[in-house]
Amino acid sequence: MHPERESPSPHSLDLIISGKIYVEGSLIDAAVGIEDEKIAWIGKLSRAPFAERVIQASEKTLVLPGMVDMHVHMRDLNESDKEDWYTGTLSALAGGVTFVADMPNNQPPARNLEILKAKEEVASKRALVDYGFYAGVPFQSRELERMAAFGLVGLKIYPEDQLREELVDVLREAKRLGLLAVAHAEDPLLLNLAGRLESNSFESHSLRRPAEGEALAIRRLALLSSRIGFRLHLTHLSSAAALRAALKAKLKVGASIDTAIHYLLLDSSTVEKFKGIAKVNPPLRKERDVRLMQRALKSGVLDAIVTDHAPHKLEEKIAENYDRVPAGFPGLELCLPLLMTLVARCEVPLSVLELYSSSPAKLLGVPKGRIKVGSDADLVLMDLGERWRVRGGDMKSKAKYTPFEGFEVVGKVRKVFVRGVQALEDEDVLVNEGYGRRYWSRSENSFFGP
Repeated sequence: MHPERESPSPHSLDLIISGKIYVEGSLIDAAVGIEDEKIAWIGKLSRAPFAERVIQASEKTLVLPGMVDMHVHMRDLNESDKEDWYTGTLSALAGGVTFVADMPNNQPPARNLEILKAKEEVASKRALVDYGFYAGVPFQSRELERMAAFGLVGLKIYPEDQLREELVDVLREAKRLGLLAVAHAEDPLLLNLAGRLESNSFESHSLRRPAEGEALAIRRLALLSSRIGFRLHLTHLSSAAALRAALKAKLKVGASIDTAIHYLLLDSSTVEKFKGIAKVNPPLRKERDVRLMQRALKSGVLDAIVTDHAPHKLEEKIAENYDRVPAGFPGLELCLPLLMTLVARCEVPLSVLELYSSSPAKLLGVPKGRIKVGSDADLVLMDLGERWRVRGGDMKSKAKYTPFEGFEVVGKVRKVFVRGVQALEDEDVLVNEGYGRRYWSRSENSFFGP
């Protein structure tokens, strides 16, 4: 992108944002013009057409695309005490995330059209950012067609789904429909056996869910993909064993892969410190696994970064009984600042942001995550002049705890625009509940939405 070559737009724009703009992997001094919810123009401010509003970003502020998190749990329905669509998407806004893809393991699980419609009934009235839904593996394959017609960003496969008789037929249907199949890759049989061998303690969590279980499941899913031809995405890889198997799956069947931000920064010593707060599936691994995941991040083999935002009630997470503590913790507010901190330390290039913006948007088939003419005008103004410490009690999520407690991070989200409308100004929400819009994809290259 060379803004000096851009010609002025022949008509006026709704909004222009000027400053250091992240465009196609680089920072440029430029201006972005917005009209009718889309990015309509990019060029030098001196050549910009008239706009009703002009925002000049400060010297220490970066203008970034809105982040895209392809793996979150918004809860709500029968678990609205843990998170609801307002608090979950408020958390997203605070973290510079303008699109979230919600997983189907709600209560009740989204394995049929009726539950999907119930989710949309709630989300459409409360969401502050745009969103999409995954379907769980239905009990009959034809149900997937009904859900896809309603609108999905993908199909989610959980470990226990690998034992279900209908899985092959469902995956054949996913292939026919062009749906991305996102897999939580852990082997259910090995999990059962390891659980019988190891003690019920937080420190033993990684032994109860061994890394080899990830590798076994990845090999099985890759075999299914090679035979059936569905699009396979392997999510939240946590270990060296999983990464090795996943790289082979990339070569063999073209699988895409991601890891969660916590597997890049936290190891099993965090569990010793935070106990149930840090319990997550797959578990936090050894330091050498973290180092390898970091090398994978730097080498460019990852296709996305996710948060696996998984809020629970604090009283559940601090229970002393291991079996009663649910897995997962919130992350939407922290991923972008954590990534920017790695950039500020010169540990990774700025282009790592692609893994949390344009790359997941492409995988899901939504017009997000890029500052490019024709894309949704989702923009984040992030102040790199501010350093702050993570405090779970300050987070917008209902789950006010985090294993990143006390981390010093670089960069604060100041303004967020969703489809050209300013949704956040520091702590102030500027859009009404229900502003968020549902998006979906029916094939790798086509986008469908309301």
